[in-house]
Amino acid sequence: MGWRYTFYTLGGVTLLMWVARYIIFDLQESSKFLIAKGRDEEALQVLQRIAKKNGKTLTLTLEKLQSVGGNVSSGTSVKFTTFQILKNSLSSFSLSHVTPLFSTRRLAINTSITIMLWGLIGLAYPLFNGFVTLYLTTQVKDADNSISTTYRNYTIISVMGVPGSILACFVVDWTRKSQGKFSLGGRKLTMAVSTVLTGIFLYLFTTSTTSAAVLGYSCASGVTQNAMYGVLYAYTPEVFPAPHRGTGDALCSAFNRITGILAPVIKIATTNPDGSASNGTANGPVFVSATLFIVSSVLMMLLPIETAGKAAL
Repeated sequence: MGWRYTFYTLGGVTLLMWVARYIIFDLQESSKFLIAKGRDEEALQVLQRIAKKNGKTLTLTLEKLQSVGGNVSSGTSVKFTTFQILKNSLSSFSLSHVTPLFSTRRLAINTSITIMLWGLIGLAYPLFNGFVTLYLTTQVKDADNSISTTYRNYTIISVMGVPGSILACFVVDWTRKSQGKFSLGGRKLTMAVSTVLTGIFLYLFTTSTTSAAVLGYSCASGVTQNAMYGVLYAYTPEVFPAPHRGTGDALCSAFNRITGILAPVIKIATTNPDGSASNGTANGPVFVSATLFIVSSVLMMLLPIETAGKAAL
C-alpha cells in the first residue's frame, strides 16, 4: 500500500490546490484567451477586476476594445473554436521574435551559448540522476536499499540543496566593481564556479565505494547544482531583449528537453548490451555527465554579456 498512500497524499494535495484556486485565490481566465475566443465582454470584465484589485480605474470600454479589431458596428463578438484559434495562430507564424535574438554579433554569441548551456545541462542532469542506480548496484557493496533509508537520503540531499540557492542569492550580485566598492563575481562567475564544482563532485562521486561517501558527494553536488540552476534561471531572461524574452526562454527550454532525450542513448552506449552495468561500464554515464558540467562552466565564462548591476536589455 505504500505507493498507493503516496498517490493518495499527492492527489489530496492537488485536490486542495484545485479548491483553493476557486475559493481562496479566485484566479480569472486569461483575457488574451477570452479575446481569442471572441468573448470580448468577459475579457473586459477580467481586466476591470484586475484594475480594481490594484486600486486603479480602467477606462477601456467594450466599444474601444472591439474597435481595435474592427468589430464595433456589429455589437456582438464572433465566437471561435479552438481549432480556428490554432489555425489563425499558425497562419501568422514568423521568425520575427527569433531573429532579434541574433541581431548583433555580441547578442548572437550570447544567445547561442545560452541555448547551448541549457542543452548541455539538460543532458548532464538526467544522465547522472537517472542512471546513478546502475553505479550503486555494482560499485557500492554496503548499499542499503530499504525504503526508509532511500527516502531518508533523498530528504537529506534535498535539504542540503537549500543552502546552495541561498548562497547563490548572496553571491550573485557581489561579483563586479561598482562605485569604488570591490565585488566578487556576477552572474557568469557564480554560474561557472558552481557548475565546475558540480562536475568535480560528480567525478569524485565515482570513487565512492560506501553508502556514506555516496551520500556525502550527493549532498555536495546538490548544493552546487541548486546554486547553478538558481543563477541560470535568473540570468536567462535577463540576457534577452524584453520584447523577445519569451521566445528566448522557450528556445532554451525546448533545447533542454530535446537533449534530455539523448540521455538513454548515452546510457545504452556506455553500458552492457543487456542494459546491466559492470565495474568497467558503471561509471560511464556519470563520467559523461561530469564532463558536460565542466564544459558548461567553460562556456559560461565565454558569455559576452554580464547582467549583474545592469538594467534589462
